[in-house]
Parts: sequence; structure tokens; C-alpha cells
Amino acid sequence: MSIAALAGISGIDTTQGLTNCMDDEDLYTSVVGMFVDQLIDNVTQLNLAYEAQDWDNIGKIAHSIKGAAASVGAFEIQQSSATIEHASKQNDIDVITDNFASFITLISTTSAALKQNL
Repeated sequence: MSIAALAGISGIDTTQGLTNCMDDEDLYTSVVGMFVDQLIDNVTQLNLAYEAQDWDNIGKIAHSIKGAAASVGAFEIQQSSATIEHASKQNDIDVITDNFASFITLISTTSAALKQNL
């Protein structure tokens, strides 16, 4: 995976991701690979929690995604995760339901683009 290819992916700030990884490109690409694997699992977990209307678990999963996204510089996923997490804490089901599909789409498209460049 090249850093230049990652930099071309919408919503990815490779400068921030590299900074978080002490400017170690090998470490960064390794962390991105783990992030992609985590996102694939998270989509399944989120969909199951959504079907069960387990709003608390959705918030916990979003919190986990938010932290991982921050570590790789995936700022769009980080922001969207924060919205879902906050809504869960506030028990604002309308915000969760209004944003859930776009959240899943963002995770899915970003993880696919990252995986393609692994």
C-alpha cells in the first residue's frame, strides 16, 4: 500500500495518520490494515445491533470506531461515529435512525477503498 494512494481516498488524512504513527510508514500501513479488518466486523455488529434496536451497543461500537478512525486519520468516519455515539448517549433514536444508513455506507465505501490499496 502506498501512502500516496491512501492520500487520494476521500476522508483520509494521511498526514495526521502518519503523525499518530510517529511518521513510520510501515506502522501506519499496518494500523490501516487492522482498521479495515475492524470496520468489516463493525458493520456486521452495527447491523445486528440496529435490527435489535440496541441503541446503547450502537453507541459503544461507534465509540470504538471513532477512536480507531482518529488513529489512521479517517476524519469523516471519526466525525460520523461521534454523531452516532453522542446520539446514543442522549438516547436520541431519531438521530441514530436518520444517520445510520449513511454511516454504514461511509464505513463500507471507505473500508473498500482502503482494502483495495492494501
